[in-house]
Amino acid sequence: MENLFKVILLAVIQGVTEFLPVSSSGHLVLSKHFLGLEATSGATLEIVLHAGTLVSILVFYSKHLLEIIAGVFRGEKSAINFVLLILLGCIPAIIVGFTVKHQLEGAFTHPRFVSCTLIATGLFLIASHFAKPGEKRVGWVSGLIIGLAQAVAMLPGISRSGSTIGMSRFLGIEPKEAAEYSFLMSAPLLAGVSLLAMLDLFKNGNTSGTTSWELILGFIVSGVVGYFSIRWLVSLLQRGRFWYFGVYCLAVGIGTFCLLSFA
Repeated sequence: MENLFKVILLAVIQGVTEFLPVSSSGHLVLSKHFLGLEATSGATLEIVLHAGTLVSILVFYSKHLLEIIAGVFRGEKSAINFVLLILLGCIPAIIVGFTVKHQLEGAFTHPRFVSCTLIATGLFLIASHFAKPGEKRVGWVSGLIIGLAQAVAMLPGISRSGSTIGMSRFLGIEPKEAAEYSFLMSAPLLAGVSLLAMLDLFKNGNTSGTTSWELILGFIVSGVVGYFSIRWLVSLLQRGRFWYFGVYCLAVGIGTFCLLSFA
């Protein structure tokens, strides 16, 4: 029962922090450390929770996704370009993932490092508030730059949505489109990583220390919470309150660093 409670709590944390610009991976690392639920090499639990949030993206943007798919089949240039822009934004993260995979996995075992990257995320989000507002759409150059920001966010503690949406603000991208591009750009990566992890799960078994039922429950909880987190973030972004999360990340980063260093 205690482990079930921890899985549910981690699923809620994942669902909230995957889309809010506060770093889901960083919060999971710190939560595991302070809850005593140790990270494992297979990272099965993290992948299951990420898969849940992938479903929430697909559900939230289902209408737009269906329009894009229909447009691609009709040969509409705008729909095809949007798909290509999404794939372009994924390329830097794919390259980083395959070249420094083991180094990235090692970072997930160092809570103090995560505290420092959360501080960096906080400073970046606060700085993005001072970017000049714009109404541009994502283009080839801006798409690649945002993709590079997403690649950097593979480090735990660096928020993926914070990096991509924050970079979009610096590039003058319209807020609603920035959020849409950010979330849809993460979908192929989440799907790919989840697929690879599932293959590893079938090959090596469950390495998370949790039962199959606990993993299923975690998947459902992270998906439901993630859906409402997207709705909330899009609303806050349009009201110009995106930088509030920077203050939060700064506080959490400094607080946990002090706890880990002096406790």
